[in-house]
Amino acid sequence: MSQRLLIIVTWIAIVILSLTLRLQNLEERPIHADEATGARILARQLVGEDYKFDPQHFHGPLLSLSSQPIARSRSETSWSELSVTTLRLSSVIAGLLVVFTPLLWRRSIGSWGALAAAALLASSPLMVYYNRMYIHESLLTLFAMLACAAVLRLTEHPSKRIAIASGLCIGLMFATKETFAISILAWLPAVGLCYWRQRANDARHLCPNLRLYLLPSGLLIITSALSAAYFYSDGFRSMQGIIDAVRTYFVYETTAGHEKGMGYYLELLVWPKQEFGIWWSEALIALLAVIAVAFAAVKRVPNPALLFLAVATVCHFIIYSCISYKTPWLMMVPWAHACLLGGYVFSYFPSLKTRSRLILTLLLLTGLAYQTKQSIHASGRLANDSRNPYAYVPTSKDAPKVERWLQELSALPDAPTLSPIAVIGQEYWPLPWYLRSFETIGYWPTPIQAVTGLPIIFAMPAQEQACDNLLAATHTKLPRGLRANVAVTLYLRNDIWQHWMRTDTQ
Repeated sequence: MSQRLLIIVTWIAIVILSLTLRLQNLEERPIHADEATGARILARQLVGEDYKFDPQHFHGPLLSLSSQPIARSRSETSWSELSVTTLRLSSVIAGLLVVFTPLLWRRSIGSWGALAAAALLASSPLMVYYNRMYIHESLLTLFAMLACAAVLRLTEHPSKRIAIASGLCIGLMFATKETFAISILAWLPAVGLCYWRQRANDARHLCPNLRLYLLPSGLLIITSALSAAYFYSDGFRSMQGIIDAVRTYFVYETTAGHEKGMGYYLELLVWPKQEFGIWWSEALIALLAVIAVAFAAVKRVPNPALLFLAVATVCHFIIYSCISYKTPWLMMVPWAHACLLGGYVFSYFPSLKTRSRLILTLLLLTGLAYQTKQSIHASGRLANDSRNPYAYVPTSKDAPKVERWLQELSALPDAPTLSPIAVIGQEYWPLPWYLRSFETIGYWPTPIQAVTGLPIIFAMPAQEQACDNLLAATHTKLPRGLRANVAVTLYLRNDIWQHWMRTDTQ
């Protein structure tokens, strides 16, 4: 088999692996609270409600905008019609496209290096797990990987065309999520070091060459600002959206309970952890990244792309680790950088001795097989278990069961109506997703006398005692789970409960 044919066959295998890991049983995992809130925003846009960006609680508009064509193509145009598969397809598509981004680095990484990096991206449990989730990070990772390649190219060869492409990608990052600014901060030192190294070889032309970057830099800033402003302002129809896009850095409200120590991300991704008889770790990627840097240091190869990626990866990890608010999906952009850096080991492949090639190949294949095994477990039978290191505040399996039970209850012969429904308390997501088939749902921070006649009341833990006092004589109390370590109490009116018990007995 020729080398070219082998490369093509390997790419096909990587694509098949990537799709299989991301699409298999995509709808089975209960919807996450963040997915449900994103679905609500999408549903409002599908029915034609006016766009409004909330700088305090939500992220950029691009996730819902990119999901609209998928929803419409599947004839899902309302809140009650949306399905979990439709929501998650946009992330799956973005994740698949990320797997192809190493091709942008093929000139410096080589064909085998690009293949290795793509295989690492395709099988990484972190990437696989969150590519199956309707959140902003998969899109952000895609645009970050495109922007990263464009920014490096601009550093090496300043031009208006590359500057506009870089600005467009950065603008799309901004329109996806405000954390794009962290990537900018991580890339700046990498750009500076690459520029310094490039100019150190020809110090006489420092000033003229520096001026060559002025116009491209200006174009990059203008393009990124305009492209982000277009989406935040709903096509320049709402200028308040542009103001709010800046305000979000000053008024955004993070949820309590996500504060973690400096070493959280290192422990999550690299340090081995045993659960369910499985050792969880993506140390292969970190090991290959370190080997790539070590090879460059030993051989003294002046590779600006490797220098850029090494500095950018380290800076990403340092910045994210210094921020006390931490969630696993925030690592997707830095980890994609690390996968690229790990692929660089195989750029040296043709020049290595046969023994070294064999060792590297066995290391990669063994590591990929184990990463794939972890991805299968993490996204399969353990997808909703809080002991799975990637399952962050998962929704309880009780939530979809409650939805099915209410549907069975409403389908009973001579069944009383189950609407309207009351939800008492705060932080009740993703409960609204599982109640979306009911037209009338009221939300109150505390219980009121008027809810005593309603057929169904859901109470969050902080309001359970108050609801007990109010509903003890009229409703039957049924404890249920909502999220990891968060319960919800369902109060079913006594006449409906008795009707269910009679029917169930029969």
